[in-house]
Amino acid sequence: MRRFFVSTFIVAVMGLCLPSVVAYAAAVDINNVTLRASKAVITADGIDQTTISVGVKTVNYLPAEGVTVKLTTSRGSVDEATPQETTTNGFGSAQFILRSLKNGTTTVMVDINGQRASRTVQVAFTKGLDIGLAAGSLIKIPSDSDENTYADSAVYYYANNGRRYVFPNEKVYFTWYSSFDNVRTLSIEDMSKIPIGGNITYHPGVKPVKFQTDDKVYAVYRNGELRWLKTEEVARAIYGSDWTSKVDDISEAFYVNYKFGNPVENAIDFMADTIAGKFSTIEKDKGI
Repeated sequence: MRRFFVSTFIVAVMGLCLPSVVAYAAAVDINNVTLRASKAVITADGIDQTTISVGVKTVNYLPAEGVTVKLTTSRGSVDEATPQETTTNGFGSAQFILRSLKNGTTTVMVDINGQRASRTVQVAFTKGLDIGLAAGSLIKIPSDSDENTYADSAVYYYANNGRRYVFPNEKVYFTWYSSFDNVRTLSIEDMSKIPIGGNITYHPGVKPVKFQTDDKVYAVYRNGELRWLKTEEVARAIYGSDWTSKVDDISEAFYVNYKFGNPVENAIDFMADTIAGKFSTIEKDKGI
């Protein structure tokens, strides 16, 4: 009987204590957010970096844990902000790594649970490429007049993220441009300051392609997505009666630059002219 009484008492006490251990999330104080940069000035080489630390508190001045934090900058995609945490830790903090390839000053802003905080911080990028090269420029290095070398014949696209993207051959190049008239020559030293972003794939919608050892013919969609044209009738409806003369062979060496999407079963599934216009620049094609 005594044992039953003790057990009942413990249960009763535990029951009474339950409300005191339940955690209720306190509201975040959007006006009590801290934002700090470990370095205010860094080199614009895509390697040097500054750590952006975000601190969030509740309205009771306690660390706010589990809060969603998003960092943005006034220069958009020119700056690369990589989160170390996407939510605040037990100390109410989250950190981001900030880099860039472009000179200039950027203003760092932070959203807390989707709401913009008033606190900002500025970071200056210096000593990067400084030759007045505009995004969208076509560039190459000087010719060495040696027919046995090929590095000097490569043409690159300078994108708005500060990287250069290479045209793997003339066939790809001429789906984007009609001539080499606007290609600018840079010194090897200046070119070496621009990191390579990757290979350029065929302009979406412009022409059908196939791999050299594959009989399937594909339409090109965004960022190198290949869509199999299931019948000759579909290919003819999209690219015209002379569609076979428009097919380009892609070397298997560039297989890794492409991926495969859904087959095209009807011409209405792939409006080539509309798609070519929609992805009219390499930035739009690659989503950069």
